[in-house]
Amino acid sequence: MKRLMAAAVAAALALGSAGCGGGGAATGSNGLEKVVFGLAPVAPAGAFQVGIDQGFFKAEGIELELKVVQGGAAVLPGVMSGNPMFATSNAITLLTARDQGIPVKIVSNASADRVPPAKGLYGVVARQGSAIRTTADLKGKTVAINTLRGLGEFTVGEAVKKAGGAPGDVHYVELPFPDMAAALKKGNVDAVWVPEPFLTSLTTDGTGQLAGYTTQESVPGLASYVFTSERTDADVVARMTRALKKTLDYAEGHTDKVQAAATVLSGIPLATLQKSGMESFGTDLHTDTLSAVGNLMQQRGWIKDGAGAVKGLLP
Repeated sequence: MKRLMAAAVAAALALGSAGCGGGGAATGSNGLEKVVFGLAPVAPAGAFQVGIDQGFFKAEGIELELKVVQGGAAVLPGVMSGNPMFATSNAITLLTARDQGIPVKIVSNASADRVPPAKGLYGVVARQGSAIRTTADLKGKTVAINTLRGLGEFTVGEAVKKAGGAPGDVHYVELPFPDMAAALKKGNVDAVWVPEPFLTSLTTDGTGQLAGYTTQESVPGLASYVFTSERTDADVVARMTRALKKTLDYAEGHTDKVQAAATVLSGIPLATLQKSGMESFGTDLHTDTLSAVGNLMQQRGWIKDGAGAVKGLLP
């Protein structure tokens, strides 16, 4: 993550010296402005294809192109250079970026974890039959996460702290989500942190047992966001914001359409998505949870100024 953040900082400085930044969008032959939107290949991404299908972006003069990208910090350098112009990322990545001086701004909510008593969509899974049955049992154990100093490490650490331990009580190894099932079966790790649909798959195929919905246990309702460079043309941002509001409101009431669209973007079978559930949408920016994360990251020494990073991110 540090290397990716450094690349994004370099891109931001280069753009600043050139006097441009995210800039405006190109106009196509149909008269619409082409805007590239970077998305990780996960289930909630289907909401934005639904927004295109419903004509919400076209109504704002935007031809939205969805581009599958790596999530987290990997997409930052692209956004800072204007391709993609907008993207989705989690609160941990965006707060870290803003604290390091990268001029990113939140445009809207993207999606958020469900709050109890609904099932969580991020959790830790231990091997079937393991003595690890709750979050408190993770103390002294090795947990696989997809990115060090990312969402998994943050939420697992905070959940363990709430269970009476400390974030440093857990050892972490970095693995891609598709490789975690094999690592768990072989005993290479004690547990894995996974989002849906990996969570449902691992807890229903005999591989593992749920130890806890660590995102719910740490910061219930934690959201991900649509963001851009603060130098992106203000008119494009305003029109995107209006289209995103309509999209997210519609997606909240049409989960079936979101899941169907997500199968194309993510390659995840529809039946798997239907078993896994779906994050919430809507237009709430979840500023309370964003502030909570900023404070906790500052306490852990991950960022210098949590409140300042939050203020800098918000529209």
